Amino acid sequence: MTDRHLLAAAEFRKVGFPKHIYVRDRVGDGRYANAACAGEKTLGETLGGPDAHFRGLVTSRDTDDSDPTLAVNIKDQVAREVAADARSPTLAQNFTERLLLEEVPCQEEPATHWVYGPTHKIDVAAGITASWMGSYDGDLNTTGTAPRGKEPCGGIAILRNGSHYGVLEVDACLDTAAMTRIVRAAVTQL
Repeated sequence: MTDRHLLAAAEFRKVGFPKHIYVRDRVGDGRYANAACAGEKTLGETLGGPDAHFRGLVTSRDTDDSDPTLAVNIKDQVAREVAADARSPTLAQNFTERLLLEEVPCQEEPATHWVYGPTHKIDVAAGITASWMGSYDGDLNTTGTAPRGKEPCGGIAILRNGSHYGVLEVDACLDTAAMTRIVRAAVTQL
């Protein structure tokens, strides 16, 4: 597993993202998903796996001193990917199933709280799959779930490619078509 397995900034230009994106990488452990839903845990605490590769895609050079993959201002965060090698395809599948199950409860939240939409599955080839959920602001959540017929604004994806697995959080406000393209590119690269 190397940085070349992580999503390239150029993929966001392909879906029409207009701003320049800076790429910030690091290897280690750390928070891997939206803490407001799944809790503030690290990948190591959840899965006990080896160090992961972190990639932050940001529109500002101003990043967190303790984690350069995170923009100081959330509005500058385009996406963040966390990926690792599980050492076997079976274990990678197990890890991705566990990571997805951790995010599914975020599909139901009290009205006015942000919420994830339904799960979309992408099968690229045998052993290369992704599941993603779009993100919806609280003002669109009037029933405790994502509104029907509305486009998401970014979201989260759980990725698996052979023995590699990862989590991709997209903070940029991408719709269904753009999210599908970005997630497909990320899982194919992984």
